[in-house]
Amino acid sequence: MRRILALLLMLFSLAAHAEEASPTEALDAYTVARFQARDVVGGAVIIARDGEILYGYDFGYKNASRTWPVSLDTCFHAASVTKMVSAIGLMQLLEEKNIPLDTPVKDVVGFQVVNPAFPEADITIRQVLSHTSSIKETQDLKPNWEALRVENNYFSMRKAPGTAYEYSNLNGGLIGAMIEALSGQSVNTYMQEHVFVPLGINAAYHAALLPDQSDISAKLKKNGTIYRSAAKEIETFDEYDDSVNPRAHTNITSGGLYISPNGLIRIAMMLENGGELDGVRILREETVRLMMAEQHLIAGSSVKAESPYGLCMYREENMPGGTWYGHQGMMQGLTSNFYFQPDTGLSIAVIANGYSAQQIDGVVSIARTFMEKAQDFLK
Repeated sequence: MRRILALLLMLFSLAAHAEEASPTEALDAYTVARFQARDVVGGAVIIARDGEILYGYDFGYKNASRTWPVSLDTCFHAASVTKMVSAIGLMQLLEEKNIPLDTPVKDVVGFQVVNPAFPEADITIRQVLSHTSSIKETQDLKPNWEALRVENNYFSMRKAPGTAYEYSNLNGGLIGAMIEALSGQSVNTYMQEHVFVPLGINAAYHAALLPDQSDISAKLKKNGTIYRSAAKEIETFDEYDDSVNPRAHTNITSGGLYISPNGLIRIAMMLENGGELDGVRILREETVRLMMAEQHLIAGSSVKAESPYGLCMYREENMPGGTWYGHQGMMQGLTSNFYFQPDTGLSIAVIANGYSAQQIDGVVSIARTFMEKAQDFLK
């Protein structure tokens, strides 16, 4: 009888432990299912609240042959997430030097940034950061600014600066030019010293500049095959110019950043916490609020058009749980997303590589999935 009672107690104990472990196991199973459903080769998700990481999961592999597992410290080429991360550095400099957002960009960078169709209308820092500058989307991110005619491939001929929203990679690239002009340092050097190192983040604008190069993902195509290995990417460093050259560097901050899921979540948590993380202040609280704000509603603003952007920060409305702030990147077969939700204290970072993404209301479905799942941590 004693043996039977002991066996029953052991079974009850095991059942209790299994019940305790089941929420995490269930969430892991949910995460794996979401990545597998989209045929993701490798990726990760991290969910945090009020500066505390509540959940992290690394999935799959960082190479097409599926032999090297992803970790939460694996650095991915994060695409357009680069813009919002880089804007943090620019906003620091504007704080430090007390430069108004409606200052003409040409006065900052030292060369012409003017729409030839509207030569008397200044293109301002605020317009560039809100994508209302009248600069069109283009794959050529190094214009010969002074040689542009009225009819050109860079500017709208019908929409004056500040009057319409149009997302443009060149707007993002100008962030780097302004950082270099204001700091006297290369984009990478400035961001290392003033953002990445203070936050304890392994990140850089080229794979070869990463302080720790031991964990880098390959670039993969949408079908999961190789586009460029990490080793080959490092070999392209001879094409990268790490000097201070604002005129030549209107491309670096459009999409060149390498960063890990752990790095992205720390930036999201810092912004959610009003510009500070672990006692390190990166931005003033009022600056973070300004980055989130609708710029056309600000008195005296040079932006007159509605924009889903604040200052290089998307305002994603009608998402799971309400409004989130952050950015998305898409390149080849990769998507990267990081967002924070001030009303709940939630932050997420989601990276998926080697798959074909689907978007719903402009946000990839796999990121929306984890926006929704993050709401479970509020219950």
